[in-house]
Amino acid sequence: MNELLSIVADGYLPFLLLVTLGVGTLEIMRGYRSFWIKLFASAVLLLAVTLLDLYVHVWADLGLVYSIHTAVALVLVVFIGAGLQSRIGWVFLLTSLLAYLELLFYLGYRTWGDMGLTLVVIGIGLGLIYRFLPGRTAART
Repeated sequence: MNELLSIVADGYLPFLLLVTLGVGTLEIMRGYRSFWIKLFASAVLLLAVTLLDLYVHVWADLGLVYSIHTAVALVLVVFIGAGLQSRIGWVFLLTSLLAYLELLFYLGYRTWGDMGLTLVVIGIGLGLIYRFLPGRTAART
C-alpha cells in the first residue's frame, strides 16, 4: 500500500507542472505575459530560500528540514489558481495540496513542522511577488 501511495506522491509535482504549463500557455494566448514573469520570480524565490537554508541552516537550527517539495507544490498551486481565477479551482487546488502534504507526512517524508515553516516562508514570498509585480497586463497594447 505504501508503495502505491509513494507513486501517487511522486506523480503530484509532475502533474502540477504539466497543468502549470497549460495554464501559462493559455495566459500567453490571451495576451498576458505577467504570469510567466511571476513564475520566474517564484523560481528565484525558491532558489534563494534553498540557498539560504543550505548556507545559514535556518530550518536545521529549529530542528526542522526545508521541504523543497512543499515549496514547489505551493508555487505551482498558486500559479495555477491565479491563472484559472475560479473559486472552485482554488478549492480543488488547496484541497489537493493539503492531501499531498498529508501524504508526505503519512509516508514519513516530512513533519508538519517542516512543511508548515516552508509554507509560511514561501507563502510570504509569493504574497510579495503577487502583490508587487504587475498584474494581468496585456502583452499587446
